[in-house]
Amino acid sequence: MKRFLNSLKKILINGGLFVLIGSFTYRTVFAKSNFHSVIRLAKESQLEFLLCGIAMIGLMLCAETLTVKRNLGLLGEQQSFCQCLLYTFAGNFFSGITPAATGGQPMEIYMMHKKGISAIHGTLALAMDLAGYQLSVTLLGIAGYLSFGSLIHRLLGIHIWLLWLGLGLNTGLLLLLLFAMFSKRFIFRLTELVVRLVSLFSKGRANSFRESAGTAITQYQASAELFRRNKAYCLVNCLITIVRILAMHSAPFWVYKALGLSGVSPFQIIALQSTLHVSCAALPFPGGVGIAESSFLHYFKTVFPGSLLQSSMILSRGIGSYLTIALSGSILVAALITSVLRRKRTAGKCVV
Repeated sequence: MKRFLNSLKKILINGGLFVLIGSFTYRTVFAKSNFHSVIRLAKESQLEFLLCGIAMIGLMLCAETLTVKRNLGLLGEQQSFCQCLLYTFAGNFFSGITPAATGGQPMEIYMMHKKGISAIHGTLALAMDLAGYQLSVTLLGIAGYLSFGSLIHRLLGIHIWLLWLGLGLNTGLLLLLLFAMFSKRFIFRLTELVVRLVSLFSKGRANSFRESAGTAITQYQASAELFRRNKAYCLVNCLITIVRILAMHSAPFWVYKALGLSGVSPFQIIALQSTLHVSCAALPFPGGVGIAESSFLHYFKTVFPGSLLQSSMILSRGIGSYLTIALSGSILVAALITSVLRRKRTAGKCVV
């Protein structure tokens, strides 16, 4: 319980940071926008394309849920699709309000633990999902750059370093995950490094940590062996994840079509969004707030007319990011209220 309260405290602090950055973003990016014009533009647009964009967000969430459910099932933890969907909502909501998406997975693991799933299995299932996500995001970002490199250089100009930084951070995180899951030497060396740091303060705690970490690593590596032996399974997961990422990246395309624009291919729009995402995803901004909006204005200034660029950015980010956070948070609150009411009802029946 104490650990959960500490995690909750961190989440609230990060949530406050999200509000501060959101306020800064509003002043620097949205202050120039006329929201009445955005609303009017949305009303005048072709609604069916905006609904397609919203449906793609639903597809993204379902694809992520399917991957997590498959991973848990392979580890012997059978969970319903609806229950795994709650884990997905928690991951997306807390990732969206914490820097570098640091709050999502801990909250998912906590929820899994409450449902009787071991921390080892929960961590490994999410680590495999994250590895597939990082691989897909990085490969799509590289593919987008290779396809439209000269255009991206012209669009970003001196800000091209953001793309190199994003690619470097995402590649580094992917390699770290893969080494942690499949390299015994790496994980044991990392553990020994932590033990040495802890021993500077307490040798007793260092020895205790070494023993508990050794047991956890043995279980972790045994579980990872399941994935190593099921390469076809991992390939299917990667394909599902690519569908998930493409659905997420398609928001600007649906806004483009909703505004009645033509002349730019879906491939180019999704490629630009892929490189935009890889530029911002690993940076320490909650939900990419601020940097993603500013980057959109650079990446898509030749796709959307100047008079529609600001409004298009708001609609695209609204569908691809803000809607996901709002939907996930609302459903989590509803699920929490339902759970509390159910427990009270059950307690009332027991008293009677």
